[in-house]
Amino acid sequence: MRSMTIRRGASLFGLGGFLAVLLGAAVVAGEPDSKTYWDVKDLRPGMKGVGKTVMVGTKLEEFGAEVLGVMRDVSPGRDMVLCRLTGCNLEHAGIIQGMSGSPIYIDGKLIGAVAFAWEFGKDPIAGVTPFQQMVQYVRSNDRRLAAEAKEKEAGAPIQASRLSFSTELVGFGDEPAPNRSSMPLTVSGGGAGMIPIATPLAATGFSPRAMSILETRLRPLGMAPMSGGGAGEQIRREEGDKPLAPGSPLSIAMVMGDFDLSGIGTVTHVEGDRVYGFGHPMFGLGACEFPLMTGYIHTVYPRTSVSMKMGSPLKVVGVLDTDVSTCVAGRIGPKPDMLPMTVHVKTGRYSDARTYNVEMVREPALLSSLIMSVLTSAIDTEGNLPEELTARLKADVKLKDLEPITLSDTFSGPRYTGPSGASALFGPLASVVNILVRNPMAPVRIERIDCDIEIEQGRKVATIESVRLLSDTVEPGKELKASVVLKPYKGERQTVEIALAIPADFPEGSHEAVFCDLPNSVRRRFRNEPALTEPRDLEAILKSLHIQIEPKRTGIYAHVQAPERGLAVAGQDLPNLPGSARAVFASKREIPATPIRSDLIQVAATPWVVEGAHTLRFTVAKDAGLSLSLK
Repeated sequence: MRSMTIRRGASLFGLGGFLAVLLGAAVVAGEPDSKTYWDVKDLRPGMKGVGKTVMVGTKLEEFGAEVLGVMRDVSPGRDMVLCRLTGCNLEHAGIIQGMSGSPIYIDGKLIGAVAFAWEFGKDPIAGVTPFQQMVQYVRSNDRRLAAEAKEKEAGAPIQASRLSFSTELVGFGDEPAPNRSSMPLTVSGGGAGMIPIATPLAATGFSPRAMSILETRLRPLGMAPMSGGGAGEQIRREEGDKPLAPGSPLSIAMVMGDFDLSGIGTVTHVEGDRVYGFGHPMFGLGACEFPLMTGYIHTVYPRTSVSMKMGSPLKVVGVLDTDVSTCVAGRIGPKPDMLPMTVHVKTGRYSDARTYNVEMVREPALLSSLIMSVLTSAIDTEGNLPEELTARLKADVKLKDLEPITLSDTFSGPRYTGPSGASALFGPLASVVNILVRNPMAPVRIERIDCDIEIEQGRKVATIESVRLLSDTVEPGKELKASVVLKPYKGERQTVEIALAIPADFPEGSHEAVFCDLPNSVRRRFRNEPALTEPRDLEAILKSLHIQIEPKRTGIYAHVQAPERGLAVAGQDLPNLPGSARAVFASKREIPATPIRSDLIQVAATPWVVEGAHTLRFTVAKDAGLSLSLK
């Protein structure tokens, strides 16, 4: 099973409505009759049967299947039936991506779902997940969902697990690598190993740069992103209302609207309103909430490694609520709880403004990647962006029962152009959302996201070239004044004046003044205030976010370090400690204690995105004016 971080509280928002229905009846009440599917121990090599799948359109076709053997315990509690498939041109195309979930029957009884394949295999030999184990794993997950829903209904507090968690945004330092989970059940290494059949991911409206983001972030999770298109109106009208049946296309949406992203697989079994499919996990999330849709297959694209079905989603018919190691499962009828997002884009002085509306799944492990790919496609709609650009981004993240979070800033420079430019531009927003929905302190529900993006030609960047202090000695209670020389890109040098007030009780002696850009300023604040990196509650997380998103990149930030004001112990600020207490913590190596410092900070606004840093030393001394006059 893929090892992906599973969120707690956020998933309960959308699932609560229809999970309550599960409580009114026994979990096993709607399960398939065990007499209708095979027990693994009764299967023998040489037994022959038939399978069902769709190769074109929505028409069910049958293929032959011969049992070659049963592989026991391919992973804990998991068996696998090996079958050689024939017919439906499988001898030529091999096992096909998109066949995941295709049911196989012997004597009218269901064996299970086609789910695994060998890359570059000469024969269409498939690994089949026993339906018996699909039912068992779904039943276990249903019990857990029902128990969680009951606890929530009773008002039990949600237990927040302590995850590896950072509140630092992408864009203020090195960008972290995307979360990559390993493929499950890889029996052997390299291309020779048996692996779950990758799920074709039909991407409609996404630009090449956005596809690169999806490929990088979702391919390691078993997805096969490919550019595609939506089904025509006539197909939607004629085929969209056909009920899901064993062997029919099963589409699972992640993004819907002006951009569309949907995985394509196959239905294994339908029991009442319960739908089983895939025969392997999609992401291995356990409880989840994705739109469950009917689908349409345009054609099969044969390839040397593993061929794939090219399909399109048609109509939302329910919710996929279970993603376990043996299959995915959903219910027909409920409506998915999606996150709406609106993007307004203007990519040049003479271009028309465009508006895009999408809905995205609320899955925390996917949300930042989906936001990045949607925003990237939005700015790429009119083609290549200027080699030198300045972008203004305003994003409002509206939260339930909390004040909205607004990111409004200007971005410019070489890192915002080229193939990875969009990732750098939208990284801070994606990080904000990621931190909110994956925080381990308390559930946070995002009601909607509204973005305004304006891109103009030209690089409006200025580098801090030098700094000169008006005087290198200043009296307590007076101002430290400096002239900062900026060198704009392809422009004449400019001087910006900045003055920072020194408190009357500031200690005399030699001190350091730092004049820097926003990333350096934020890093300095995090270094001085350890509690910002180890938030103990949601309020502290929100404080950390505001510290990073409220300042502007167009400012020059003057910092002067103030005296220590206590210790931070295990993420808890302990200000104004007496010397005896500080000595105790200093002697306890097992209790790490970090000094708390705070800077005096002053900002000077500029018309450019500022880059660079400069450090100077100065002296705080009483009667500084008198000492200067005597020199």
